[in-house]
Amino acid sequence: MSNKSELAEAIDIHCIEDGITETSIPGLKLYRSGTCINRRPVVYNPAICLVAQGHKKMHYGDVTCCYDTDNYLINSLTIPVEAEVLDASDEAPYLGLSLNIDSYLIGQLLIDMDQAFAVNDVNNEVAVSTKVTDHLNNCLIRLLNCLDNEMDRKVLAPSLKREIFYEVLKGPNGDILRNCVANHAGSNKIAPVIQYIEDNFHTPLDVETIAKFAGMSPSTLHDRFKQITSMSPMQFVKSLRLHKAHSLLLSGNPASEASYQVGYNSPSQFSREFKRFFGDSPRDVQSSAR
Repeated sequence: MSNKSELAEAIDIHCIEDGITETSIPGLKLYRSGTCINRRPVVYNPAICLVAQGHKKMHYGDVTCCYDTDNYLINSLTIPVEAEVLDASDEAPYLGLSLNIDSYLIGQLLIDMDQAFAVNDVNNEVAVSTKVTDHLNNCLIRLLNCLDNEMDRKVLAPSLKREIFYEVLKGPNGDILRNCVANHAGSNKIAPVIQYIEDNFHTPLDVETIAKFAGMSPSTLHDRFKQITSMSPMQFVKSLRLHKAHSLLLSGNPASEASYQVGYNSPSQFSREFKRFFGDSPRDVQSSAR
């Protein structure tokens, strides 16, 4: 049995229903879909994402990242994107996993590797796909096998996560992961700003308030933010709010409640901007969810 089919089998055992399965290993999620999923809005968190069966694409700005059984995704920032699942059926469902990036663990690894400051200052990529290695596959299979035993989860899972991140750091796009813990490097110059927006998107925000937090002038913030995310700060705020609202609607929340939770004081304004952004009204999304 190949590593890839063994990984797919391990996910299949622990993720038996379509959707997202939160596992007992912190930061590890499993995904399954028996049908192709058209391009839809979702918020990606910093994580490595691997496909054991099928094919997936994520889009942000003008960038498209494809990942499949041969290539995994490294995503370094919380960012609203659009994603789609390809090559999925009842007989051969899409199967995947994601492991949240542990900045503390990666920082410790960089110290052990004597590369705490060996970062690529000019790399502004937010997400990138890279070749899956046999060793990475083996580590992930062993990590999934820990789900079957409480003692294994306690003793082995932490060391396996360390080994997985070490393998990614050594890879050709390890600089994306290193940038996650280097405050002065690449895309991570904007990471604290994105975290601030994520923590406060439901409150009134303007570019001056965000720029003050970032310690930049509004024009400098605009230029650096757009270079990294392909959006201006306020475009990002609106996109994040509407993506979060979309998820709330799919979860069964009324449109008025969803609009309030993401920071809109006017339901009519929310409906107009939602329709303009997604092409569907909030009512359309609620109907599709049902």
